Amino acid sequence: MILRHHAQRVRRLLLFVSLFYLTVYIPFVFAIYFPQWHRLNCRRNVRCDCIGEKVSSVGIRELNAFFLHRGELEFYRWTDKEKQHLIDVREIADRFFVAAVFAAAGVILLFDRKRIAVYIWINIAIILSFLAVLPFFAYFWRHVFHPLLFENRMWLNTRHDFSFYLMPRAYFKATTVFLIAASCIINFCIWLCIRLDLRKRQSEKAE
Repeated sequence: MILRHHAQRVRRLLLFVSLFYLTVYIPFVFAIYFPQWHRLNCRRNVRCDCIGEKVSSVGIRELNAFFLHRGELEFYRWTDKEKQHLIDVREIADRFFVAAVFAAAGVILLFDRKRIAVYIWINIAIILSFLAVLPFFAYFWRHVFHPLLFENRMWLNTRHDFSFYLMPRAYFKATTVFLIAASCIINFCIWLCIRLDLRKRQSEKAE
């Protein structure tokens, strides 16, 4: 009986973690693997104007192909330091993908409509709490986020680096806001689908 109780708690925890991870990972896929997000931000980015649309387009195209393992960073504007850092970033993104596969399997195998409906609001509350980093994003980005993920300091950009113009800190701040907003919308849409399905089931039983 005790073992069954602990097993249920583990299953619930795995379902919660898997659902949370997936709803954050889905918008991450769009931000990192599709060029549209980079292009949209480049139109809003003053630094992109400094290098011109043609040069920025080449960089964005190469960057997305690089993360998809469909090409390398061959454009002359990339520095060796940047290339090494982006290799590290791609390795992290690859690990995120593997974790997403396990998370998707967890949601499918442990699916519980009622519990997911509750977990969704917990997810939204946690995700919205990330907005707290925005007022001191520069400090968070420089002294918390990067030291936590990287053992080297190759992520530090200068005006000689291509990513200084293509992906300034404002780009990452906008990406953070996008991930938070998109994740909350995804969670809400899942909750709405569950509610509509529940109502449909109830109406069918009533008939």
